[in-house]
Amino acid sequence: MSILHELDELLGLDSDEYDRLDLFHEADELIGQLRAADVPALLALWQARSLCWQQRYTQASGSIDGAVLRALLSGLLQVKETPHGVFELMTRLPATADVSPLSDALLDYAEQAWHAQGPARHRKIQISCWSCGLSGRLLKRLGFSAWKEAGL
Repeated sequence: MSILHELDELLGLDSDEYDRLDLFHEADELIGQLRAADVPALLALWQARSLCWQQRYTQASGSIDGAVLRALLSGLLQVKETPHGVFELMTRLPATADVSPLSDALLDYAEQAWHAQGPARHRKIQISCWSCGLSGRLLKRLGFSAWKEAGL
């Protein structure tokens, strides 16, 4: 059984079994074994699976490979209606942002979400950007000099 197939089955278990057997750690180990070549199939699964599946993936992705993470984020950003996961996975990126097309795309996404989602989601957007070093750049794009000025 492939790693991705095993991970899919694990994340798809009913909540009682997943929680009772504490399968979070096993999911984390499987996610850590994924490679960039697995990302196209992972993206297909992501779009076909439930929000619960996606949440389990993002929660258990502590061991995710950097190349897999960047490829997954790039792919999720290209989905017309971006599903759950972008802000959650941003927290897995290194704490210092680089100058790259992915960073620019994440900033675009965060800026659009800031305007579209309203104040209730602003803190989550700010924290996700802060965790990967994009907070200052987002602040500038939004035209604020400080987060306090932005209402946070």
